[in-house]
Amino acid sequence: MSHGTAEKYCVIGAGAAGLAVAKNFKARGIPFDCLEREGDLGGLWNIGTNSGIVYETTHFVSSRDFQGYEDFPMPEDWPVYPSHEYGLTYLRSYAEHFGVLDHISFNRTVENVEPCDAGWHVSLKGEEEPRLYRGIVIANGHHDVPRYPDYPGEFTGEILHSRDYKSPKQLSGKNILVVGAGNSGCDIAVDAVHLGRNVMLSMRRGYYFVPNFTLGWPTDDVMDFLEPVPMPRKFRSWIYSVSHFILVGRYWRFGLPKPDYGILEAHPTVNTHIPVYASQGLVTPKPAIARLDGNIVHFTDGSQEQADMIVYATGYHFAIPFIDRTHIFANDGAPKLFLNIFHPDRSDLFAAGLVQANGSIWRIADMQAQLISNYIVASRTAPDQVRWFDTLKANATDTLARKIVPVATERHTLEVNYFDYRQTLKKLNRKFGKFADQQLEIASSSPARPVFSPAPSSPKV
Repeated sequence: MSHGTAEKYCVIGAGAAGLAVAKNFKARGIPFDCLEREGDLGGLWNIGTNSGIVYETTHFVSSRDFQGYEDFPMPEDWPVYPSHEYGLTYLRSYAEHFGVLDHISFNRTVENVEPCDAGWHVSLKGEEEPRLYRGIVIANGHHDVPRYPDYPGEFTGEILHSRDYKSPKQLSGKNILVVGAGNSGCDIAVDAVHLGRNVMLSMRRGYYFVPNFTLGWPTDDVMDFLEPVPMPRKFRSWIYSVSHFILVGRYWRFGLPKPDYGILEAHPTVNTHIPVYASQGLVTPKPAIARLDGNIVHFTDGSQEQADMIVYATGYHFAIPFIDRTHIFANDGAPKLFLNIFHPDRSDLFAAGLVQANGSIWRIADMQAQLISNYIVASRTAPDQVRWFDTLKANATDTLARKIVPVATERHTLEVNYFDYRQTLKKLNRKFGKFADQQLEIASSSPARPVFSPAPSSPKV
């Protein structure tokens, strides 16, 4: 038995991706419920919930003008790189502005999702009977289940994953080894410099550390200017490499390993401090870990160091625990969804935000939501367009339209080039014709300028 009808769609998650889907569904008159397991919205940007993975010192790595949704600009008097507190304020204001709060049910944990003859059964914690929905949009994020590397031996000191890092106070007075030089790992290493006794940063390979500003402009502003300029991708990569060399210099001068891949072939680490701190001896670069022995860590170059705490900033498994994995992922672990959004065969299963990119995931999620909405509306009014799209998504071979293949790691399984991927979504939305431009409810019911909740009075830095 189940309750409800198969008229509504179920949007799972009220983070940045789920809110974008909710806004577009409401604007297009698509009936839906948005189910959120926490007692508040914001997803990973809400430090006050179990889903929040931000820490006290978290700031955007995309600038203010390029992080937010395109139809809801951030105030110009906000910092260029706002803190997580501003981020949560922004998402809350977005939900209020577009009137989606009434569609969100908080403290609703989805335990199981499975297809049935009439649509999808969604089982919630605390509810005896499953709910019946016409379709599912998975927007719960993919930064929840920590990934830990497996090394020989045993470490007897303290172990922390970046998932559970909240405050620099956790690092105070310790010899810290951070494993992983992504954005979180480098942020934590920088925090540790001020409170730890000795700070080491273990990297399996060299990383490109991208500065926040290029010639006084936010770096993503410069990239947004350059990306539309027609040029071969290899030449574009060469321009970025030369620019990075001019701005940062040779890595060996800082004691950092040289990357063995192109600058566009991996997720960038936006951090100005690490090269400087490495050159000052405040952060000691180390290679990969070879084995653990008590509180002694042995590295692949034959060196060894004592550590009181290892912080694993080693990412997350792409786990969606409430649905049979075969609905989403292929045998190699990569999503089998067209553009990481559409099931190749089903017309009632979608995902939003299931990508990683060198740009704003919030904006990408909004474009994904527009495409999902166009597809659903067209399924009722434009069968020829739906048949065209069904053929496209069923037969696509390169579902992410990548022009450069990323480094072959689990972390880069979801990687897309923000600008290429955004262009693909825009083209597909335009191909839906009048439906792509139909935002009548938003235009008629929303004030001309965004109205924000009060900005944080004293954001932590």
